[in-house]
Amino acid sequence: EKEKKYMLQVDNLKLRDVEKGFMSSKHIFALFNTEQRNVYKDYRQLELACETQEDIDAWKASFLRAGVYPERVTSDGGDENGSDNIMHSMDPQLERQVETIRNLVDSYMAIVNKTVRDLMPKTIMHLMINNTKEFINADLLAQLYSCGDQNTLMEESQEQAMHRDEMLRMYHALREALSIIGDISTSTISTAMPPPVDDSWLQVQRGGSGG
Repeated sequence: EKEKKYMLQVDNLKLRDVEKGFMSSKHIFALFNTEQRNVYKDYRQLELACETQEDIDAWKASFLRAGVYPERVTSDGGDENGSDNIMHSMDPQLERQVETIRNLVDSYMAIVNKTVRDLMPKTIMHLMINNTKEFINADLLAQLYSCGDQNTLMEESQEQAMHRDEMLRMYHALREALSIIGDISTSTISTAMPPPVDDSWLQVQRGGSGG
C-alpha cells in the first residue's frame, strides 16, 4: 500500500461471477472494465478465487464500498451497458447512489434469509422440547402419581408375559429340532449303489432261438 504497486483504477470496473470448473471447488469472480480496457497490465480481467461463499460475500462487500459494483444482467441476456438507456440518462452520482442502495439491500436480504434459515429449525426444536417437558411435569407426572401404588406400574403386563412365554417355547422347539437334525446327520450310514444288471445273456439267447 505504501508503494502503490498494485493499485487499480476503479473507474468503469465491474464484478461478474465465474462458473466453477469441473474439478475446482473454489468460488470465483472476475473484475473487468466496461469500456473493454485492460484491468491490470495485459489482463483484460482479473479472476479472484476464494474457498467459501462467505469469503466471496466479504470481498464483494469490500469492492462495493470501494465503488466496484456487480454486473447487472437484463432479461434478454444483455448487460446494463447495452440496453439500459434510462440509467445512463440519469445523473451519474444519483446512479451511483441507487446502485449502492440496491447492493446494500440485496446484501441485507441475503443476511436476513440466511439468519432465518439458521434459526428456524433451532426455534422449532426449542419450542417442541419445552412443550414436551411442560407436559411431562404438569400432566403426565401427576397422572402417574395419582395411580396409587407406583410399584404396580413396573410390573410386567399380561401381553408381555404371553409374548415372553411364546418366545421361550419357540426357543426350546428350535433347540430340539437342531438336536434331531444333528443326530440324523451323524448316525446315517450310506451304502453304495448296486451294480447294474447284466442282460447280455438275454441277447445271446434271443439270437440262438431265432437261428
